[in-house]
Amino acid sequence: MRTLLALALVLAACSGSERGDDPSASDSPTVMSAGGADRLLLRFARAGGPLRAFAYPQVDSLVWTSRAAVPSVQRVLGFDSDAGSVAALDTKGVPLRVDLRTGDVARETKARLSYAASQDGNAIYGVAVDGTIRRLTPAGEWRFKPPVSPRELFPQSDGGLLVVADARNGTTVWRMHPPQESLVDTARLPRAQQAIGTPLGDRLYFTVDTGLIGVRARDLAAVPSVRVPQRIRSAVTTPSGDRIYLLTAGSRELTVVDRYAEEIAARITLPDTSRELRMDPTGRFVLARAAAKDSAWIVAIATDTLVGRVATGWREDLPLVTPDGALALLRGNDVVLVDSDSLEAIRRVAGGGRDLWYFIEWNGFRPRSASLDEPVQFEGMDTTPPDSGDTLDPFAVTPSPDSLTPLPESVATTPRDTTPPPTPPVTSPGFTVQFAALRAEAAAIAAANEIQAEGQRAHVVRTTQGGLDIWRVVLGPYPTRERAEQVARSTGRSYWIYEGRP
Repeated sequence: MRTLLALALVLAACSGSERGDDPSASDSPTVMSAGGADRLLLRFARAGGPLRAFAYPQVDSLVWTSRAAVPSVQRVLGFDSDAGSVAALDTKGVPLRVDLRTGDVARETKARLSYAASQDGNAIYGVAVDGTIRRLTPAGEWRFKPPVSPRELFPQSDGGLLVVADARNGTTVWRMHPPQESLVDTARLPRAQQAIGTPLGDRLYFTVDTGLIGVRARDLAAVPSVRVPQRIRSAVTTPSGDRIYLLTAGSRELTVVDRYAEEIAARITLPDTSRELRMDPTGRFVLARAAAKDSAWIVAIATDTLVGRVATGWREDLPLVTPDGALALLRGNDVVLVDSDSLEAIRRVAGGGRDLWYFIEWNGFRPRSASLDEPVQFEGMDTTPPDSGDTLDPFAVTPSPDSLTPLPESVATTPRDTTPPPTPPVTSPGFTVQFAALRAEAAAIAAANEIQAEGQRAHVVRTTQGGLDIWRVVLGPYPTRERAEQVARSTGRSYWIYEGRP
């Protein structure tokens, strides 16, 4: 299923040590997991060039190189595991895709887009110079011009979109569901500064002079606000969205807000002031960029305690926390991997700083089973070629009578059983339409109740990913992809199709 790397990491984080576990605890790293996805490190040449994939944690184990050069990349927008493609934004603001199966690179448009974002690596959203919202997918493009030019876009896991725009009297949030060209809900807020979306997409928070305000993503209803004494300089949420970390101007304190209690849960004192926060996608640490020097403070989320300080540069991709809990730090042109418990160096990747780093989990580089390329047959279908019963092979060589060796009498007189063995029935897995993949069963059921096509209501299927229950909202299966596409389009909702049963 299409998953944004962010969502994949969120799901992994929710089973990890976001709260209540030892922040240093982690599974032993593996390169190729027999039952799960492979951990891969993608390295984009910052000056442009082929994309390379490494089998993590062996960061020098190159497993794949793109055949086409990738332009200089500003940031990665997401990864589509179904299509095996990475969506990114080049340094000119133009979105592109890299196909990890073919090694090809394709620009989605020639126009520069502002506020580019993607929730699943498939649909890329951005704002054109005239204020038009554009959604780019491999299947085509959708456009919509809201009443006011947007300042930020927040794609949702259910295919919806939250649009944030500023007006003279405050900040407006619209909720819509492409390709429908209508604003479903509207929320008007005081003039807001930073907007923070929770990784699971259920809330959208804003920083204001007096603290933190927010709305629910599903209906834009207001949530209780939280007041803080100083102006908020930076804010991040944990992968599950249960806690929000705030950095206030001129303060050495890191304020922790419990979003369920809607109150301040803790205050963490740092040795010095900081200017920016970064959340670990695996939910173990918060990184605070020190204000004075090229260094960062490491805070353990499980215990809300300061682990220590590390020397590192700071840019869009680095420093980061690796899937196995190590710290990848930028030092000059190199990247140094550091143990998150002892803060001791584990490995130095010479020249690693010349690349943009991005982690994915995917099995697409494994050898492909030949059975996957066999034609799909449907039960009851006659697969015998026309007129094949008595057709003679024009290239067959007819042996001469003199070349035939008579069989022994005991063999020649034994009747042969010419009855062909029974052919097992061939069944097709069909094609399934999926609309959403959610962590909460109740949310999945609510989404399914809103989707209906040709008298059939969508249903919910429970699957397991990384030891977590994932509730998928699906229709089908259908005998052909064309039929699945027809039904999916009739719902007017965002969807994707995969071969197989739910």
